[in-house]
Amino acid sequence: MTQPLLPSDLTLRRVVLVLFALVPAAFGVLAQLMEQDANWDLRNYHWYDAYAALTGRLDVDMGAAQTPSYYNPTLDIPFYLAAEALPARIFGFLLGALQGTNFILLYALGWYALAPVVERQRVLAAGVMAGVGVIGGGHLGLLGTIFHDNIVSLFVFAALAVVLASIDVLRDGPLFRALLRCALAGFFVGCGVGLKLPTQIFAIGVCFGLLFTPGPFMRRFWMSFVCGLGVIAGFLLLGGWWMWELWTHFGNPLFPYFNDIIRSDWALPESYRDDRYLPKTIGAALSLPFRLFLDGQVAGEIAFRDARVLAAYIVLLATPVMLLIARKVPTGGVPPAADVFAARYLAAAAALAYLIWAPLFAIYRYIIPLEMLAPLVIVVCMAYWPLSLTRRLSLTIAMLGFVVVTAQPGNWLRKPWGPGLGGAFVEVSPPAIADPARTLILVTGFAPTAFVIPAFPPEIPFLRPHSYLVEASHPTRFMATMRARIASHNGPIYVLKAEWETWAAEETLPAFGLALTTDCRKVPSNLDDEIELCAVTRSTP
Repeated sequence: MTQPLLPSDLTLRRVVLVLFALVPAAFGVLAQLMEQDANWDLRNYHWYDAYAALTGRLDVDMGAAQTPSYYNPTLDIPFYLAAEALPARIFGFLLGALQGTNFILLYALGWYALAPVVERQRVLAAGVMAGVGVIGGGHLGLLGTIFHDNIVSLFVFAALAVVLASIDVLRDGPLFRALLRCALAGFFVGCGVGLKLPTQIFAIGVCFGLLFTPGPFMRRFWMSFVCGLGVIAGFLLLGGWWMWELWTHFGNPLFPYFNDIIRSDWALPESYRDDRYLPKTIGAALSLPFRLFLDGQVAGEIAFRDARVLAAYIVLLATPVMLLIARKVPTGGVPPAADVFAARYLAAAAALAYLIWAPLFAIYRYIIPLEMLAPLVIVVCMAYWPLSLTRRLSLTIAMLGFVVVTAQPGNWLRKPWGPGLGGAFVEVSPPAIADPARTLILVTGFAPTAFVIPAFPPEIPFLRPHSYLVEASHPTRFMATMRARIASHNGPIYVLKAEWETWAAEETLPAFGLALTTDCRKVPSNLDDEIELCAVTRSTP
């Protein structure tokens, strides 16, 4: 049977329900205090990709956002529509509140995992661990931002919650019912993978973690296998349509990624992966959590600090040793506070996710769910250490206290809210275009400028011949198609660029027989005041 989420005591139940309402609301308020999101990815592709998907611009524009930008826009679309419909501050509050609902799912995980504890202490412990989980330096830095890492975390935690709520069924219930629960768990995390591919590290943890739970091996194998089928179903539901779009347009369902393997002629035979943060040696890999605590930019673009992953890393390494000691050292008859199935499953799922993340990505944002889950992993592992209750509790409090007081949120770039309710979330005032139906706009440079495109007349195509994906010298179908479109265009041509990246336009345009002029006009916006639109002339026949 499925474990109930709420305590049987009426007073405790009311306390829990009040927490479920107040904590997300508090995060919505906190998102207001942290000013408006203006992060690089928002200005680069999150805003543009939603607009492009809604208006069918895959055949109109080419690489308009700083690429690689052909990401699944499914999750961007509802946020784009909400931000367009609501005042900025209202949208910011709702976004922060939604991200704050991670607390509810983390509480559920703690409640299920600490089943042996009496209700009053169980409510307190689950609430504390959930609270410590959501106030980490990584998560607070993302609050109110449109990166989605603390949105797809909801799918990860939902998957884990399905497993922990079904422990009795998975452990010794009818196999068919157990497999259905595992398929549902896989489906939830698979939806997260479909929305954002790096979530795959948690899909591996959710499913393969079942192999480390108690019980007959073949039962564990089939539960893990069916969980994987659920992952595929969820992934195809929310990500399959976009993979098909990319396949039919570019011959690569992950375009441009892994083109060294898929070999689409639209891009170079390269992986296009961001490998800047990957550890280069075994020593670097083993010391990564320590180095990350000392310098957040070891695994990301901004400075921040958080010790949750480091603390969980240390506890996970120490736990096998402590379990060996426990066989010889009596604990005074103190029963473990965590269910053994939950403890083994959470420890395995967390460890597997980390072990896949480090050599594959090593970008901290992608393990924000692990940061939030770390306090619970620490507690369920230490529940089996051969320590007296007093020492175990003291050590746990000290460790959780340390990760709280040492956390320092990062800043992904924010702008002051507009007056009143903040105006529109994205406000752009493009210069007038005399003949938009005959106009072509090129985009050059590495600055994130695509967020202004939705404000321009929709008849205008935007081509980006200079970015991380393409250069004029590339012998790809992407560049050949773009070159042909520029050459055959009969009408005004402009270039969209950052004021400080004039050099990129000056170096790129001559390769297409074009020259930059000094006829430039500002493109004012609330997110970036250094974007301009400049007229272009043909320098050769």
